[in-house]
Amino acid sequence: MREELIGPISQPAAHELAMEQIKRCIQLGLFLPGEKLPPERVLAERLSVSRSTIREAVRLLQDSGLIEVRRGATGGLVVRDSQVEDPVELRAWIRRQRAHLNELMDFRLVIEGAAAELAACRRTDDDLARLEAAMQRMEQSKLSDLNRVESAQVFNAADTEFHMEIALAARNSMLAKAVEDIRREMFLPFGGYFIQSRSDADVFHRNIFDAIFDRDDERAKAMMQRHIDSTKKAIIAFLEDDAVLLRGSRDARAAP
Repeated sequence: MREELIGPISQPAAHELAMEQIKRCIQLGLFLPGEKLPPERVLAERLSVSRSTIREAVRLLQDSGLIEVRRGATGGLVVRDSQVEDPVELRAWIRRQRAHLNELMDFRLVIEGAAAELAACRRTDDDLARLEAAMQRMEQSKLSDLNRVESAQVFNAADTEFHMEIALAARNSMLAKAVEDIRREMFLPFGGYFIQSRSDADVFHRNIFDAIFDRDDERAKAMMQRHIDSTKKAIIAFLEDDAVLLRGSRDARAAP
């Protein structure tokens, strides 16, 4: 066992580290599809690397399909839309990832349940304000003039913010890092196909918020775990039943 934990050291190149930071921002929804990244010059300054390093990072991001480079006066580094529009193709993609998704949901139950539990004990008024703002952005995404997929993307970005703010309210850097890793792993091409379950997510988010507001750590943990379990059930249902998303989940509506 000890021997297996000691192996060759691999030092990432600067452009790989730069690529990873930009990729992180995209996967956390800080830059949505269709939005432009900062210019190469600005990225180089912010990351304290050369512009040639940024160009190499951009090439890797292009190769991975995350961004495209548009030419002309209105061009730049634009985040690509990675959503899968064909439900048959989407279902096949999820099935290929099913074992990983099961592990991810197990991990979420433990980590995010603990984060909500601690957040209920340690939250401040400022934390509550940020959580409320994230919920409002999710609600506004449904009232906007955006199409179904664009609305889902805005909703998902605010959803990530909500879960990250709970982790930050827990006042534990290791939990916050774990939740960030989880949200990045959830960077999936679901598109607008889970749009019908968002009202259920809204109910769960409100239940979690209320428990944190009330400083009820046991209820906050239970509501978070019910929310995650509902998400897992929605994915399974999508794999098995074309019409299930139109019916929606009853779990959240039944939640106290």
